Amino acid sequence: MPIILMTFLAWIFAVTSAPASQATHSELLVETGWLAVHLNDTNLRIVDVRSPEKYRAGHIHNAVSGPMEEVVITPDLKKGVTHELPPKEKIEAWAGSLGIGNATTVILYDEGNSNWATRVFWTLEYYGHGGKVSILNGGFSQWERERRDITTIIPRVERASFRAGAQKEKRATQKYLLANLKNPGIQVLDARSVKEYTGEDRRAARGGHIPGAVNVNWTGHLVPEAAVFKPAKQLKELYESVGVTGDREVIIYCQSGMRASHAYFTLRLLGYPRVRVYDGSWQEWGNDLTLPVE
Repeated sequence: MPIILMTFLAWIFAVTSAPASQATHSELLVETGWLAVHLNDTNLRIVDVRSPEKYRAGHIHNAVSGPMEEVVITPDLKKGVTHELPPKEKIEAWAGSLGIGNATTVILYDEGNSNWATRVFWTLEYYGHGGKVSILNGGFSQWERERRDITTIIPRVERASFRAGAQKEKRATQKYLLANLKNPGIQVLDARSVKEYTGEDRRAARGGHIPGAVNVNWTGHLVPEAAVFKPAKQLKELYESVGVTGDREVIIYCQSGMRASHAYFTLRLLGYPRVRVYDGSWQEWGNDLTLPVE
């Protein structure tokens, strides 16, 4: 094997082997090696949040299909508002059908970058399942790269009872955000691309960003070549470099709350104690001509 290729592979292994161990809440990020050993654990539910078609084509052993689209709603498509939180009855039915109770340990995975999985993670935490939900680092793509076993067998699970209770401190509404724009104890975080943040890429009636918001593109959380999370030290430095620190409440938004959920998970992994997702995000804020924009 050429020396350059060996060096590159060694670097990839170094940055992807144990990022979770450096994080304050490392239990939120599960490595493929750990899951391979615990596939048959009792009270463990592995949830594949990809499309049903991809699930049927092949999935991790004992994983159930719980597509992300089933835990979001579109209240007003004409106004461009999508990916909103579902009512608690919907999440209770969804979780119960997958055999998820309030005490069930849940491992979520998607195709690889965890953008969908982290949205489900935030939804479950918002509805009171905090502390028992984790993300599979690198998702299905990482599992495939490592040539681990894949199956098409659909497991049978018994329906469970999940009681949802909204944790309102994990979500920001437009009203809450507007009232706290000048609050020194709150930092607004924009998880979109730089061009969306500056207004060059406009995806609503207006371009730009919420006043006072700092920008960290969610893709900066990941190792590009593998779509796994970067080591916690790098992630912490990324956020501290723009003034996002754990001593203030952080309100995160993107276009529709998806990328914001990725940032929410990342800050939770780092131990930030007060984090909210504004799921209305720019699709709501940018289309409301009465609201301030930078």
